[in-house]
Amino acid sequence: MPIRILPSDLSSQISSGEIIERPASVVKEIIENSIDAGAKNINIVIEKSGFQSIMLNDDGCGIHKKELLLAVCHHATSKINSLSDLDKLVTFGFRGEALASIRAVSRLTLISSDQFNDIAWKIYLEGFPSNHISVQPIAHPQGTTVLVENLFYNMPVRLKFLRNKKLEFLKILEIVKKIALSYFYINFSLKHNNKLIIQYNSINYEKNKINRLKDIINTVDINQFLEIAEKKHNMHFFGWISNPYDFKELKKIQYCYINNRYIYNNIFINAVRSAYYKISGKINISFILYLNIPPNDIDVNIHPAKSEIKFHKPNMVYTFIYQTILYHLKKIKKQYLLNNYSCEKKNNASQQKESHLDSLRFIFFTLMPLFFLRKNFSKNFNSEKNYNHFILNNSLEEYKCSIGKLLIIVRKYYGLIYNRNNFSLISFPLAEAIVRKEKLQNDIKKKAMLKCFLSNIKINITSQEYLILIHNKEILLKIGFHLIFKKKYVILSSIPIFLKKRNIHLIISDFFAFLFLKRQVSISEIVNWFYTNVFIESKNWTCSNGIAVLLEIEYFCPLLLINPPPKLLQKININKALCMLKI
Repeated sequence: MPIRILPSDLSSQISSGEIIERPASVVKEIIENSIDAGAKNINIVIEKSGFQSIMLNDDGCGIHKKELLLAVCHHATSKINSLSDLDKLVTFGFRGEALASIRAVSRLTLISSDQFNDIAWKIYLEGFPSNHISVQPIAHPQGTTVLVENLFYNMPVRLKFLRNKKLEFLKILEIVKKIALSYFYINFSLKHNNKLIIQYNSINYEKNKINRLKDIINTVDINQFLEIAEKKHNMHFFGWISNPYDFKELKKIQYCYINNRYIYNNIFINAVRSAYYKISGKINISFILYLNIPPNDIDVNIHPAKSEIKFHKPNMVYTFIYQTILYHLKKIKKQYLLNNYSCEKKNNASQQKESHLDSLRFIFFTLMPLFFLRKNFSKNFNSEKNYNHFILNNSLEEYKCSIGKLLIIVRKYYGLIYNRNNFSLISFPLAEAIVRKEKLQNDIKKKAMLKCFLSNIKINITSQEYLILIHNKEILLKIGFHLIFKKKYVILSSIPIFLKKRNIHLIISDFFAFLFLKRQVSISEIVNWFYTNVFIESKNWTCSNGIAVLLEIEYFCPLLLINPPPKLLQKININKALCMLKI
């Protein structure tokens, strides 16, 4: 499909693209573009942790000369063409934002040659707008080379917060490893400051995939992992899980992939953890698991970074993963118990009688209940439909953190929710505010770098107000306010990103009035102020925005769903209405 600018009615339905916040974000986006282009060899060369340069070379399908300029424009993509394509995505990218976002914060060179031309073409760009950009011929094999230089040269504030160059390189390394773990048939190499760091050779046979795992997770004894595989309901689930009965110390590794995309998903993680806990009581577990599912059964267009997805049939997915892990763990447990029995019988002949009794106890308490369960199960559930009904209504009792399915938007601000034969109304402005408050609190607790944007707001203050700001300087810095103190005024050099789309001067005026009134404030008081005065917004909601907020509130505030506040969620008495309508 050729690259084209998406129409406005389609681009408005797509969640906003990921902001390039660090070198690892650049590496992730350009590797994903190479994979979508069908590359078999991807070579990455990095200088000074990516701040000086990031170069990626691939042997994919390449870009035609006429499409080079389009490729670096906003909402220009070859992955989708209509709104219906969002329901059958099989590619990493689809928003057309990656190269445009990289171009905005770096000096970008793009060289590409497709299979239909003997000559390659090159363009060089620095930010926006794109006046007088020339396309030049150049020698280059089929494929694409992306060169990103002087990252954040036009954003010195961003560079100020990315001083730990070693940490930034480790994040790049982690990105390459995560992607290489899901694309076994691609050769990956990474060089840093002219030194070869990693070289992953392609895996051509299904049985040899374990070799890629050995190469990437070289600090772990691969014998501590067990391979699993299962197919059902058009879903294919496979990967490796740690042996709960191997008592060697094991580094905690938890990777989940859905359709080869690295994802963090509560349903996926909870299903695996619940199965482990039921068998062994362990929560410190490791796994590398892959789920292939039809694209129309998931929604990847709900998170800017595309790191989260929503299942259209979460109960079925949860059951499938839970039952598969449980089945394999039961096999491991049975083998472990039988091995222990055999060793005990061999090494201690004097306790042979007791060992025999242990074996009988095992058969009586473990195998016999399974036999009767199977007998009753086959008697009462003789069709796949009944089997699915049984599984969904019995094995999912532990998983109750889903808020439900959004049916429709009601009066601009509210959503009608269906969950377990119950209907409720949710307030989206309040739900979004709760999520934003929780995110801010988490970022502050983790001492993460809060996103800011540059400002130059001058505030005249009295000597008393000057002292108040001095005393609260460190707390304000944690929130994202950077103050430059002068004699009779202060300058706000940067402010939190969540204020960008608001009436900044009015909000800042009200906030500092609150600050001067309180004199000494805590972080929780500031967060609560923003929750009340900034985070709760009156805006028209769409179904796509509503689904995104439901997913976030399930992820960030799962405990809130157990006993939601009345102003957030109100149940609708459907039984009362049915009684009135009953004939």
